Amino acid sequence: FATPLGRGGKERVMSEKNEPDLSEQRRTSAVRASKKSSWWPGWIWSVPLAALAIGAWLLVRFLTQGGTDITITFPDVAGITPGDTSIVYRGMTIGSVGGVALTDDGRAVKVSATIKDEASKFLKSGTLFWLRGANPSLSNLSSLGAILSGPTIVMEPGPGKSSKSFAGLSRKPAVPLDHGAPVFFKMAFDGTVGDLAAGDPVTLRGFPLGEVKEIGFNYDVKSGAIATPVEVALYPALFHFQGRGEAASARALRSALAQLVTEGLRANLTREPPLIGGYRVTLEMVPGAPKASLNIAENIPEIPTAPAGGLDSIVGRLKNVPIDQIAQNVLDATHQIDQLASSPKLKESLARLDASLGEIHQTVKDIGPKVDQLVQTLRSTAQELDATASSADRTLGGPGTQNGVHDTLREIKDAARAVRSLADYLDRHPEALLSGKP
Repeated sequence: FATPLGRGGKERVMSEKNEPDLSEQRRTSAVRASKKSSWWPGWIWSVPLAALAIGAWLLVRFLTQGGTDITITFPDVAGITPGDTSIVYRGMTIGSVGGVALTDDGRAVKVSATIKDEASKFLKSGTLFWLRGANPSLSNLSSLGAILSGPTIVMEPGPGKSSKSFAGLSRKPAVPLDHGAPVFFKMAFDGTVGDLAAGDPVTLRGFPLGEVKEIGFNYDVKSGAIATPVEVALYPALFHFQGRGEAASARALRSALAQLVTEGLRANLTREPPLIGGYRVTLEMVPGAPKASLNIAENIPEIPTAPAGGLDSIVGRLKNVPIDQIAQNVLDATHQIDQLASSPKLKESLARLDASLGEIHQTVKDIGPKVDQLVQTLRSTAQELDATASSADRTLGGPGTQNGVHDTLREIKDAARAVRSLADYLDRHPEALLSGKP
């Protein structure tokens, strides 16, 4: 049965039909509103944004730290690496290397570096920069660590005006700074002078007094002589003159060396440590050295040298040994021994010797048991002679007998004593039956 609906009923039916459409519209509007209000572009942009932030932080840090840019010129790159090689002063890192390039003429290496502000005040014209570990060697065990880590640039402040360009050294200087002007001397060595290098130290009793400046090589076409002059620089300030109020001057140094040379001072070419270390020039007093003098009238006085010592002298003496002649003598002796060993006469002699030894052994074996019997017999004979002499002495009536009888008795006693002595000797030396008494 159909029931008629009123106006209110129609509206209620229409609202129920439209209700799903209204809820769907609300959800769509909410999603749109949420999309419009979000500012995050998505997780895919997180990596480039983080890299941008780190770069900005590094830039700010670099700008805030500051520093002074300098240029150091080295004769060789020696393992210097931009970004890895550091500059140190008193063990503290005060800078770093930023770039390495050749000089315009290509004869050296120009190193660009940055020094921190706290050390920039030490950048004077007299400041030194030298490489530590550029040439690792057994003579300096601390330099072996540079094989893995590379060299380090060491700064040593000096006097002068502010500067940003410096000439670097490939190793630590042989003498300290502020040593004044040097005095030059020359020497003539017989050893391996070519292994010396400019900058090698000159020492006296272990104290550095100067450094090698130049090594030469000259050949005289007329005489055929070869000369290897070595020029050294000695510093008067390092001699520490005492007494007579004498100041450290070039004249005082020449005068002192002239006196020392007359007393036996000589220059020597040595290695420190021995055999494996680097070469150096040492000044030392040589006992019994030939008379010599320092010619101070010349522009560059020459210090006399001592004969080559150490490993060089050993090698020199070995070269003078006639090794070939010794080897030939050994071969000749070996050949003669071989001929003697293979000679039939030697084999015959050995056979005869073996037979003789066998006979001696058999003789000793046969005589050995009879030696004791012989000794006992001799001792019994000696006792019988003593008894006979005593009996004859009593029978003849003692001291009233004639002199001839006494002589006979004395001879009997001497015989008994001789027989007893023979028995004792054979008891101690039974081999005397074969070889005789010496």
